[in-house]
Amino acid sequence: METARRIAVRTHGLAGAEDGVTGKEAAARTVERFGYTQIDTIAVIQRAHHHTLWARQPDYQPEMLDELLAQDRRVFEYWAHAAAYVPMADYRYYLPKMRAETERP
Repeated sequence: METARRIAVRTHGLAGAEDGVTGKEAAARTVERFGYTQIDTIAVIQRAHHHTLWARQPDYQPEMLDELLAQDRRVFEYWAHAAAYVPMADYRYYLPKMRAETERP
């Protein structure tokens, strides 16, 4: 059972920084590992997508995601199955859908 717990914790990115990476780079890697981070407008304490990253990276700050989007361009906003931050490495996979949306009457 302990092995199963360790696998689950590690798979969900809750085991801490295994490679010692912190800060904005760790936030980018988390989004890349998940494939996307769903944007959530619910904000009791903070918007939920920030909680997702903070739970996996205690030094996470909300401005890191803004910088990854606007300055570093490591992520982009698009509709995955919901509004999401998606790794820029996956942009090419979204292009056909983006083009189809712009060609729709």
